[in-house]
Amino acid sequence: MTQRTSFRETRLHDGSTGWQNHIPFNVKPRDLPLRDISHQGIWTLSSCKHGYGVKELLDDNVEKYWQSDGPQPHVITIEFQKKTDICFIMMYLDFKNDESYTPCRVVVKAGHSPQDWFYVQSQNFAEPQGWQVIDMRDAIMNPQRAWMVQLQVVQNHQNGRDTHIRHVRVVGPARSRYTPENRLFAGNPEVSFNFPGRQPPEFQADYMEKFFNSLVLR
Repeated sequence: MTQRTSFRETRLHDGSTGWQNHIPFNVKPRDLPLRDISHQGIWTLSSCKHGYGVKELLDDNVEKYWQSDGPQPHVITIEFQKKTDICFIMMYLDFKNDESYTPCRVVVKAGHSPQDWFYVQSQNFAEPQGWQVIDMRDAIMNPQRAWMVQLQVVQNHQNGRDTHIRHVRVVGPARSRYTPENRLFAGNPEVSFNFPGRQPPEFQADYMEKFFNSLVLR
């Protein structure tokens, strides 16, 4: 392995392909596997320098980044087409290279619309290097369900004006717990997550009754 290849693989591991290595261990089994759902959203930036926008923020190359070009707070808004389960926001920050452009305080919001934020969290960073995890789950480790997510950079290190963020990834469960089959079997982990046509006849008979009961109870 050449030195150049080794360096590239290290950067890929630390960059956008390496966020999985920084997920907390206390994820509920039903929410596994987790996946990057960033591509499901419509991304809007409060400002950006030409050539340093959404495309660079979502790029796999860790050398690329979003650079704001306006007054604080610097804002990223992600709007989904349906209510979406969200576990974590992953941010790649690089204080070593970005110095005063590096965020030191970020406010994260989730809600139904810009006028209806039901989740607000502030997180501080001290000379961060690499992936930073913002845990959006509730007190019992369930994902937040939201139409929109917003990140506000309210302060940079050394009172810097504009900001650099090298990656942002929105991470959620591969299967929502609110799909019909998950709602039905939520209280019985021993039951297979198959559709009724793949179950024995005695199971099929009471499938719809259990399903509608689950909707009433939840």
